[in-house]
Amino acid sequence: MSILLIIALILAWPTYGLSLLAWLVLLHFSSKRKLKGIDRMRENQPLIDSLFRKQHAEFVRTLDLPYLSGLRLSEADANQCARHLINYLAHNPDEAALFIKGLEKWKPLNSTQLSDPVTAARSEKQYNAKGEIHLTSYRAIEALMTNNKGLKCFELIDLGKLMQERILLDTRLTMLSPGSRHD
Repeated sequence: MSILLIIALILAWPTYGLSLLAWLVLLHFSSKRKLKGIDRMRENQPLIDSLFRKQHAEFVRTLDLPYLSGLRLSEADANQCARHLINYLAHNPDEAALFIKGLEKWKPLNSTQLSDPVTAARSEKQYNAKGEIHLTSYRAIEALMTNNKGLKCFELIDLGKLMQERILLDTRLTMLSPGSRHD
């Protein structure tokens, strides 16, 4: 009986050893890809943060967020929400590109500098033209609230109404984007 066990171990070792080796190689490549993503995020975060010009809480207050029972975010919570938004944009390059497109749309005439996020969000709201700034912010807040139930800074925001508003914005911007069909 023990001879059969020894034979089984000898025959199984090459397969198990190759599997272990393949796993280590895949682990190595996977960790390199993750490190590149972290490096890219570290590069993007200061760039995106600099766009806010230290107006983090003001930006969140300008977004026209739906709150539960008419409450408002405190200065500290609004600041923390903005930090989470910046982190979300740094991790999602497509969303960051859309956000920057919105900043370009609201930049002053004949200016080479982007609009700041507060001015862009305020302009979208004032002219009833909610677009890229509100959409990316709403998507970020929705993702953050859905995936991180413990974030206290978002607890006064009505997620259901925010999702409805995000869907409307998404639909409207999709219909207005170049290349979409309007029959």
